[in-house]
Amino acid sequence: MKNFFLAAAKLATSIFLAGLALTIVIAIFFWGTKSYEKSQAKQYETIREWSEDLTANLGFKIQVKTKVVSNQLLLSMNVVGYPAYLSDPRLAERNERAQIIVHFVDQDGFRVFSRPIGLSAFSYVVGAKGEKIGLQAQLQEYVSVEDYKRFEHFQVEWTLETQAPPAPAPTPAPVAQKEKRLLDHCAPNLSRAERLKRLSMHGELRETGSGSYSAGFRSVIFLSDGTLLSCH
Repeated sequence: MKNFFLAAAKLATSIFLAGLALTIVIAIFFWGTKSYEKSQAKQYETIREWSEDLTANLGFKIQVKTKVVSNQLLLSMNVVGYPAYLSDPRLAERNERAQIIVHFVDQDGFRVFSRPIGLSAFSYVVGAKGEKIGLQAQLQEYVSVEDYKRFEHFQVEWTLETQAPPAPAPTPAPVAQKEKRLLDHCAPNLSRAERLKRLSMHGELRETGSGSYSAGFRSVIFLSDGTLLSCH
């Protein structure tokens, strides 16, 4: 019986030591894996720079810096330039909801990460004299290191309005009542010359007969002594 208990104790000790050894091996494996992943991720904490020249399209350039820390993408964007349309009050309401959309694509052109940034999220960059010279924004969003490794190219889209709508045509000022009366070539007590002058304001004055004149759809007829015979 004593030998049985000794054998059982030895077996239990062996099982315990084997389990302990396995646990240590597993712990070392996971520690090594985590250490390797951490060392690999460390290199992506170094800032990478991207840029896009949109001068021909939008009148400014975009400069972006990125890095990944603990699977968090840190992105800083600078808009270099402040074109006049950004201050145009006619476009203010439309551009208040406008967005600049950034894309990071892999070597084959497939999008890995996309993010719209509303224009309202940007702060102004001012020059030495207080004038606006650009915009700046920052964001933080989850991105795995594996995805970040695939970032090869930077692309930009936008919904900005750059062309102001045409100004509405000015409403003609109403003709003063006095001016309306002056156009009345049929008013009483007018000389022949004055009637013809007023009639000519309705169009090209034409002599259509002896003492008969017309302009547009209006006409007058005079007697030989200059007396008004009829007026329409």
